[in-house]
Amino acid sequence: MIHWNAAYSDADTTKLGWYQKEHSVSLQLISSCKGIRLIDVGVGTTTLIDSLLEKEYEITALDISDKALEIMKQRHGDNLNYVQADLSEELDLGDFDIWHDRAVLHFLLKESERQTYLANMKSCISSGGFAVIETFSKDGAQICCGLDLYTYDENMLIELLGDDWILIESIRHTHINPFGGERPYISTIFKRV
Repeated sequence: MIHWNAAYSDADTTKLGWYQKEHSVSLQLISSCKGIRLIDVGVGTTTLIDSLLEKEYEITALDISDKALEIMKQRHGDNLNYVQADLSEELDLGDFDIWHDRAVLHFLLKESERQTYLANMKSCISSGGFAVIETFSKDGAQICCGLDLYTYDENMLIELLGDDWILIESIRHTHINPFGGERPYISTIFKRV
């Protein structure tokens, strides 16, 4: 938590490497999922939430950084539910239609952390629900915000999620960070069996 609180303290959030003004890929994938109860994990201070609120999603914003959540509360007040938590620990998150992650999975370097993350995801997404998972791709950056990354391709994500999830869609695209750097991503929708 200390690392991520430092990233958001006294920072212009529009200058953070993961900042996006527009979220066309995320919105496209989320919009193709059924349901309105959405949990955005590793929410940070993303402006994606603004667009989702306009579309009347019921949103829970989860982040390990209480500083990021404070910034979100200043912007959105009671329009969101807020959860400060670490997804590499077992959590009781409630029930949702859609899980969205553009910021967490690729930072989980240990197999045990990834398995706990999956258990948390599975515990709050029932059969017929969706997981929109966006990660750095294998041909992309290996470090973000000074931390090592565990990068993926479609087959690795299919293997990780296992038989309880079916890949519905996959999009490869490049995020251009605020400094002009190219960050190849893979964005996917999985449906819970």
